[in-house]
Amino acid sequence: MVLLRPGPFIASEYEFGGFPSWLPTLSSTISFRSSEKEYYGAVAEWFDYLLPKLKPYFYNLSSRGPVIAIQVENEYGSNPLCDKTYFNNLADMVQSTYKGSVMVYSVNGPGTRMLECGTSSEIYNTVDFGSGNNASKAFAQQARYNLGGKFPSMNTEFYPGWLSHWGSHFPNVPGTKVADALDKILSLGASVNMYMFHGGTNFGFSSGAKGNADGSVFVPHTTSYDYNAPVSEAGDLTEKYWQIRDVIRKYGNVSTPPNNTTKKARGSIPLHPVYTLLDDDFLHFCGNKAMHSYPLSFEEINQINGIVVYTTEVHSPGVIILPKIRDRAYVYQNAKRLATVKGSAESTSLRVNAGRLDIIVISDGHINTGHVHLNDPRLYMKGIIRNVTQNGKPVTNWNMTKINSSMPCVPLTRETPVKRFQEERFRLAHENPQLHYIPTVYQGLCVSHVYIPTCICTCLETYHCNSVMIKSG
Repeated sequence: MVLLRPGPFIASEYEFGGFPSWLPTLSSTISFRSSEKEYYGAVAEWFDYLLPKLKPYFYNLSSRGPVIAIQVENEYGSNPLCDKTYFNNLADMVQSTYKGSVMVYSVNGPGTRMLECGTSSEIYNTVDFGSGNNASKAFAQQARYNLGGKFPSMNTEFYPGWLSHWGSHFPNVPGTKVADALDKILSLGASVNMYMFHGGTNFGFSSGAKGNADGSVFVPHTTSYDYNAPVSEAGDLTEKYWQIRDVIRKYGNVSTPPNNTTKKARGSIPLHPVYTLLDDDFLHFCGNKAMHSYPLSFEEINQINGIVVYTTEVHSPGVIILPKIRDRAYVYQNAKRLATVKGSAESTSLRVNAGRLDIIVISDGHINTGHVHLNDPRLYMKGIIRNVTQNGKPVTNWNMTKINSSMPCVPLTRETPVKRFQEERFRLAHENPQLHYIPTVYQGLCVSHVYIPTCICTCLETYHCNSVMIKSG
């Protein structure tokens, strides 16, 4: 059975909460998750297209699809704007489209402000909370926002674990604490849906980030979405799973689950350098170019995430000023690294000579959670979002190469054999140590065991590769 969250904003620690990359470019005054005309117009157009297509998947008297309920927005009560016109119009749009053919609901934390801002009298309003909340008080709050409390109590997002961020400790919510909280919920006769029951993965560059109102806080989510869930990212049943199962057995029948799979080591995989991100061949094979007088953001060239290589010519020596960059940049001149720039820097001054200037910018994920500033679309944009200047004048004539958003591509058929390229690269690296500091794509072939497919292992790192992404093929 499926509780479907069609958006337009879904959060889920996913890139931009599900919004398309071009949304901030619609207007300089666009206000996300509001009744502002540019944003709401895009939402209405999308829902007019999407909502009718979902009907065949409903579970009701006329069809037996997997979808038993449709969620409106996501935890809208946590949005600083609290635009009731927006939320009520959105709820009415979904409700009127389906006209009783499926249950329509909202979900919010059990706080009063959250429920005031993120509920509608026209739909079923639920709450979400984890093992640290008082279930009785949470459901009492829910009842206040449901037609005199006549609807059943339901926690549509009971958290058995939590999300993780780069640089922070992996979350560890004790299974005994989760089991006790679940027992309390079920003892009250309430319904419950776990988020997440099965851990997952944010593949490629699809993970989002947490931010705050003025843009001073930016904390990317990890690619792992294991979530410390009862079923791990690898699909294994954890101790927490069995503790939860023991609780559920008190209230109903449970089936016997399959055993965990046996894990096997692949062994070592030899990796060979194929391209640097500044190689013209790589940019030609793996990128799509856009040209403009001034550097454009990822969104302005329709790049939702990943990497953009900005290239221009500096015609005279001097000092250039890089504006605030989102989220990380490696700056090179004539293949020599000048600086590594983090998004926390408001601006960066660099002394340059005449010659080719390359700026490799990597997005660490668009904001999808936190108290974000919703009236300045520039706070959401990635890449170089303002002009690079030299002596107070903009540097012009930029090539912007978009690198494949999901993974750097590596053409398997090349005129230059990998071995010959490797030898040439090591020779150049010996002559020019700066080449050690250019991000490089490596390639390796691993012989498969039974049940393990042949794979191409590609990693995007500096000269000594210590990170591997695996692409089946």
